[in-house]
Amino acid sequence: MATATVFTFSEAELASLVRIANVAGDGIMAVYGKAEFSVQNKADESPVTEADIVSHNLIVSALGEAFPQWPIMSEEAADISWDERKAWQTYWLIDPLDGTKEFIKRNGEFTVNIALIHQGQAVVGVVHAPVLETCYSGIKGQGAWREHAGVVTVLDISQRPLSPVPVVVGSRSHISPDVQAYLAQIGEHQMQSVGSSLKFCLVAEGKADVYPRLGLTSEWDTAAAQAVLEAAGGLVLRYPEGDALNYNSKENILNPYFIAASKAWFAKNEI
Repeated sequence: MATATVFTFSEAELASLVRIANVAGDGIMAVYGKAEFSVQNKADESPVTEADIVSHNLIVSALGEAFPQWPIMSEEAADISWDERKAWQTYWLIDPLDGTKEFIKRNGEFTVNIALIHQGQAVVGVVHAPVLETCYSGIKGQGAWREHAGVVTVLDISQRPLSPVPVVVGSRSHISPDVQAYLAQIGEHQMQSVGSSLKFCLVAEGKADVYPRLGLTSEWDTAAAQAVLEAAGGLVLRYPEGDALNYNSKENILNPYFIAASKAWFAKNEI
């Protein structure tokens, strides 16, 4: 992997990316509003709905028009050989519908995730939650934002102190024994459960202190939200190694365990 260099992405380009995510969200909501929608199981037994495919097609088409210089990897089109992919310096990594189980449950906690990866780092990210009408976006080194009801808020947790009783955010669907052991080490805490990549976003907003993910995820599950959190001044570190969570460094697209948190959390707590 080449040494990472400074990567610039304009706010106008980010606005274009947000529009793409919103269009995909509208496509998802058209399916969400149906009395019934199709659900199938993939080879790994994970569910996929017609909304996943609709969102995938909308995003891939729009990215191909707006940013034709970069290849695309999507959860719904991941059959790209390692020989081809390992040569990519910059590429789009998308999860057209993150939180498919939450979508099926109709609890609203699902997102559209679009990330730009450059030399192994998630440098740009958009996480759009269509039911919540909220969009998070970030450019690493340039800033992060939350848009809701037409109001844009800057996200910056670089100087945020820890909560007196730490707020831990976790998955609504996946609380592993390793996470339970980690929570026991923390001691007194408040637990907040939420689906999809919204867990990262709660940390980026300063509503949670730490998100320990000590279970399996795929690279498209985390990249966009990692970019938002890091652009907001947070960190995502591998557990227990303590180095950065990177992308496209191996043939397998599964992530190692990681901890996503504010810098204040890592200053006080050992990884």
